[in-house]
Amino acid sequence: MSLDQKNYLLSASNYEIPNAIEECTGIRLGEQLIRSVLLTTDLAFINSLQADSVMAVHPFDKSSHMDEVIIDFSDKPVFCDIGGGLLHEHEATEAAKRSLHVGASAVVISKPTPAEVISNIKSQINGSLIYTVMFEAEPVKDLAEAGVDIFNVATGEFTAESVSHIRNLLPEIPIMASGGPHNSTIRETIRAGADAIVFNPPTATEMMRAVFEGFRNNNR
Repeated sequence: MSLDQKNYLLSASNYEIPNAIEECTGIRLGEQLIRSVLLTTDLAFINSLQADSVMAVHPFDKSSHMDEVIIDFSDKPVFCDIGGGLLHEHEATEAAKRSLHVGASAVVISKPTPAEVISNIKSQINGSLIYTVMFEAEPVKDLAEAGVDIFNVATGEFTAESVSHIRNLLPEIPIMASGGPHNSTIRETIRAGADAIVFNPPTATEMMRAVFEGFRNNNR
């Protein structure tokens, strides 16, 4: 289904994630094959959208209680944000331990973090570590050697190029990446080498606005 607004005017329940995501090869995590990663902390979206996994990333203080609520609610693997960054190594490490303790399938470094800090964090946790690439110049080879298990590429309009660059440097490493809201851009990202697609749905406010507009238009 296209993600144009007209496709979900009457009911948000008609909303679907882009079907091009199913063309991914997928990332194997234990017994799970991950092709689609839903980027949200919204329980309604987790309940209603049929993704293979959830990435719970947010800009607030990290809370293992919130992670636990999402993990308990979801029937799919959950990847939990632990922050990151040079000045927050201890906090990120402790957040990673707490998230993994309550059942996270992996933890996500969502701020640029030097390879030596990644190595320190990885040495203290027992679980998979996902690193979000935000800038094309990040030293991905050093980061992989330091212990990154999966790269999550989110470089905006340059995402497909960044995926291609990482794939050429590191042919075997799993890569998930933002593909945008359209099947065409998702396929471009998959062709560049992404194994899974991270999908950010419209906000609940945007979807409700579309529903209300549909009701108004049908009653004129």
